[in-house]
Amino acid sequence: MSRSNLSFRPVTTPVRPANPPGALVPGQRPDLALNSAQFAAARAARANGTAQGMTGRALEVFVARAAMNAK
Repeated sequence: MSRSNLSFRPVTTPVRPANPPGALVPGQRPDLALNSAQFAAARAARANGTAQGMTGRALEVFVARAAMNAK
């Protein structure tokens, strides 16, 4: 009696880098300083978000997104 071929290939998924601790949005690097454009965008976003009544985590995520979208 012959055994069938039981070889298989393991399924692997591509490894994506995890966001570093403290990152609120993808691509954010809390360990690196913001450049001048990112800093200006963050200040404007914080003022805008506060004027809209945002507080807490929602405000911080709003500011982080604005900073990461600035060039």
